[in-house]
Amino acid sequence: MKSIYLNFSVKASATAISYRFVSTISLTLLCFSSPLLVINTASAQTADNTNLEQTAVASINYAVSTLMEVLRSENVEARINAARALGGMGTQAKIAEPALTVALYDKEARVRYSAASAIANLGGDTKNAFPVLVKALEDESKWIRHDAAYALSNIALNFQGKVRDLSAEELNQTVTNLENSLKVMQDSKLEIPPQAIKSINDSLDTLKREKQRQ
Repeated sequence: MKSIYLNFSVKASATAISYRFVSTISLTLLCFSSPLLVINTASAQTADNTNLEQTAVASINYAVSTLMEVLRSENVEARINAARALGGMGTQAKIAEPALTVALYDKEARVRYSAASAIANLGGDTKNAFPVLVKALEDESKWIRHDAAYALSNIALNFQGKVRDLSAEELNQTVTNLENSLKVMQDSKLEIPPQAIKSINDSLDTLKREKQRQ
């Protein structure tokens, strides 16, 4: 009986730590990403500014590596929050892409959706994330549907930005994928944000023009 109680206590403590840790990391990242704390390296001429910049970079790197560890937590909510926090960091979390790619195959759907959105937000390889996001568009949760829609619009924008570098095959596949996602998003019952649909349509127009040019 004592052993069972001890195991329960350890698991409960680990869960609480996971929640607190992800929340703390998220708050730290929010502080470092605030416009009030952006460091202009071109004008950083004093030792204090240099030290502050180095501290910020070290803190972000530590946060990323620790969030990657939390992605392997036994606690579902901790994994979801870790993926979302990494996605919120954008390109600063690029090194987390392999860990997020593994999370695309998590047994919990919400973790998969959060990981796919994160990969899209940090500009990673969306080949495996794309079908996960399209499926997420029809999830019963409104916030998951919205996250997926905005992640897909980010993917569209990323491809639009590198349209001249895409091969004919990549361009054709991208156009097809985005058109298929729009078909799902235009179902009024899903209540997909109109701005996400418009963003994808605008990117599609650019991609289609390039397709005709080729």
